[in-house]
Amino acid sequence: MKCVRISDPEKFDEQVAQALQKSNEVFVLFFGRETSRGESWCSDCVVADPEVRAGLAKVANSILLEVPIDRLSETD
Repeated sequence: MKCVRISDPEKFDEQVAQALQKSNEVFVLFFGRETSRGESWCSDCVVADPEVRAGLAKVANSILLEVPIDRLSETD
């Protein structure tokens, strides 16, 4: 599995199109961006991440597009 992080939302469509030119097995993972402590603010994302990656690792020629999402505020 190849992983590509899309940090610039303006490039999302372009990155998806490029990935689809290389593989029919393209997956997009939206997750809570890492905090200064190095871990996602989204506790569900932290739990799900290794499971998602383990499942996709079994898919031949797969590409995982990683899209970090910012938290609006600490009270959300």
